[in-house]
Amino acid sequence: MALKGSAFATRQNYLRGIKILIEYYQRLPEDCTVDEIKSYLVYQREQLNIASSTLNVRVCSLKYYFRHIANRLDLVVKIPNPRVQKFDTEIFTPAEMKIIFKTCRDVRQLLIIQLLFDCGLRIGEVIKLRASDFDKTCHTITIRNSKGNKTRVVFYGTSLKQTLNQYAKAIGIKQAYSPVSRFPHLKVSRTFILRNRSFIQSYKDSGKPLSISGIQHIIKRIIRRANLSKRGSAHTLRHTFAVHYLNRGGSIFSLQLLLGHSHISTTLGYLKYAKLPDGDRISVLDRLDQ
Repeated sequence: MALKGSAFATRQNYLRGIKILIEYYQRLPEDCTVDEIKSYLVYQREQLNIASSTLNVRVCSLKYYFRHIANRLDLVVKIPNPRVQKFDTEIFTPAEMKIIFKTCRDVRQLLIIQLLFDCGLRIGEVIKLRASDFDKTCHTITIRNSKGNKTRVVFYGTSLKQTLNQYAKAIGIKQAYSPVSRFPHLKVSRTFILRNRSFIQSYKDSGKPLSISGIQHIIKRIIRRANLSKRGSAHTLRHTFAVHYLNRGGSIFSLQLLLGHSHISTTLGYLKYAKLPDGDRISVLDRLDQ
């Protein structure tokens, strides 16, 4: 899978799926019958109550193993893929987002929240950002080797530019952004010293990138301090970006590119939550001669 170019997270999830089955039956997957494998999958869903998307990954891992490792195509055909539940998530309102911003305790926390919300980044994309990925002239960020080994360009606005300027000064980058801050209550810690190419750095290990679990912990604490009734995560902010983008008149096709979706069907799921602005009344018959 590494030679094929599969993402590290995908390889880990596939290995985990195979390992769990081996530990469950104490034997290799190819030594199990189809009924045993189906029984194991039913146990995963009904007893452990795992999400349908997770169960689908487990099935895909088994099919990959049977197809490419064990050469048991008969088992591949006989194992059904579970139906994945339809898109469903929490979306923060504009008022709730303002509360979340004010709950950030330092400029790095604010930067993380704004990158997720203003650019719709995945959490794994945030930790891989480098200073060289930012184009301060065009207000764009190049997201390199993301999900599916794709590279895309996203844009950011003036508010995020101001936060970037404040953070850049804190970590010692000379090419500062605008010095004006919309959040004067935030204190900038001088411990953020840029010693390598990583942009979002760890609190404890100076010079090393902040981990995914570190960002997840920060966001969890911020949302808890905000005292909102909704639960949220880094991906909730990505979903919120998508819905707010559509509500402000953004194109669904542009949104697909910004989010890095391979299929438009994935992006269309956000229409369920969006309240699209009304367009002009158009008579296509009247415009035939125009």
